[in-house]
Amino acid sequence: MRIWEAALSYREIDITGIPERHPVRCFQGYWKSRTSAGNPPLRSQINPADIASILPWLLVLETLQFYDKLEFRYRLSGTGCTELFGVDYTGKILGENLTPEGAEIRRMEFAGVVETRSPIFSTTSLPIKAKEFITVHRGVFPVSLTGTVVDQIFAVIAPTATECTGRLTFHS
Repeated sequence: MRIWEAALSYREIDITGIPERHPVRCFQGYWKSRTSAGNPPLRSQINPADIASILPWLLVLETLQFYDKLEFRYRLSGTGCTELFGVDYTGKILGENLTPEGAEIRRMEFAGVVETRSPIFSTTSLPIKAKEFITVHRGVFPVSLTGTVVDQIFAVIAPTATECTGRLTFHS
């Protein structure tokens, strides 16, 4: 499979298309337990200790507004993501170390989450040479620092056969 074919393999799916024990589905339950009146959770409501088994598969991005252009910078790259992609994205701007097609898909996906304030779920092959045979489930979740705007995005990405280990804490 060529890199552009892997990028084209991206397809949005319903959360029910992801197994219950997959990290994306596990985080979706946790994220949903933190939402209020249709608003994304505050970052302060998400406790890393509650989601320890998901942390390796988590990317945290911040939204950056440059005049009329929305950009995204990676604040954190979980160890599972770093190993999977072969790159630690921490501190990088979206698009570095990605194909143009892959970057455009991510940019549209992240902008959609910022605009709708709702998560997006997808399945895709990795657009990485020699890893395009790996299929992953992705969940992209809006988070707010202040409660007024989506200024962080939590992306959970893991191979389709990955399962959550341990127990997640859903209390408030």
